[in-house]
Amino acid sequence: MIEMPLSARRWRRRATVAAAVAFAVACIGAPVRQAVMEAIEAGRGEKTPAAAAEAYLLAVFQPDDNPDINRCLCGDNRDELVRQAHDLRKQVESRVTFGVRIETTNWQTDSDGTVSAMVDLRFTEVDRTGSVTLTGATHRWRFQTTEEGGISGGWKVCRVDAPPVCGTYLRC
Repeated sequence: MIEMPLSARRWRRRATVAAAVAFAVACIGAPVRQAVMEAIEAGRGEKTPAAAAEAYLLAVFQPDDNPDINRCLCGDNRDELVRQAHDLRKQVESRVTFGVRIETTNWQTDSDGTVSAMVDLRFTEVDRTGSVTLTGATHRWRFQTTEEGGISGGWKVCRVDAPPVCGTYLRC
């Protein structure tokens, strides 16, 4: 039997280890990279101030238990904005049976990042007697936005000036 020289055995062992490491990196690295990229995208703001304001409206009034609102809120007063969004949502959910239809018109963006739009919220209410009522109105909402830098940057909402839902859009 012919025995391979020591250097050839070392070379094969090193090649096998290198192939195993490359395989492990490819199998583990791709899912990790994907997860990191998704986390970055989830926190990234919008491309324009108006898109940030619209993302806020959709996140507040979408029929989902966990709206993805954090990505469109600036870091300065995020807790206050989340609380405000949950309050708006609670007012609606306690009185509306079939969800909300949102229509926006007349978008205006100032050079300082202030966005305003006419927001029409339409609700379907069913009272205790079973009567179905369509309610809603159009009112101006204002959003103060800012462009944040960094990996999760983009345009984000920092303040919302909205009319109260109760008394403006809904009879409470």
